[in-house]
Amino acid sequence: MQQNKTIHFGVERFILLDRIISHSAKELTTEKNFIEAPAYLALEAMAQAGGMHFRKCMDFSRHAFLLSIQQAPLPSVATFSGCGTATAIQTARTDSTAAYTISFNCGEMKLEGSFLFGTTEFGKQFSKDSLTTHYKELFLWLQNA
Repeated sequence: MQQNKTIHFGVERFILLDRIISHSAKELTTEKNFIEAPAYLALEAMAQAGGMHFRKCMDFSRHAFLLSIQQAPLPSVATFSGCGTATAIQTARTDSTAAYTISFNCGEMKLEGSFLFGTTEFGKQFSKDSLTTHYKELFLWLQNA
């Protein structure tokens, strides 16, 4: 018997990507419109851009997750508004990890950091078929947004 699982983090519209501007084998650029957003969401948007690229590199067949953020200064403002652009550039990759330099620009706020992502097989709790389909559809939707 298959069970449906719902994950809710208490954050409305947790996907912090409105659209994919461009992508290639080594790079992904995304855009998101923010309105009075807490500054930490800039780091989350950066991580989501890198994670989306890493999933695409694996044809969405494995689970990707953030391992660490290095050399990324915390935003100097409490909130920000405007059109934010995150660019993730893959700098290294193995079978199970990928390193990225990710930049974020929104008006006067400019951030850049080194992000490391890991990957693993989908587990028993989350269906590989449904998550692979979900991320493929999300990627296509963001490309066409």
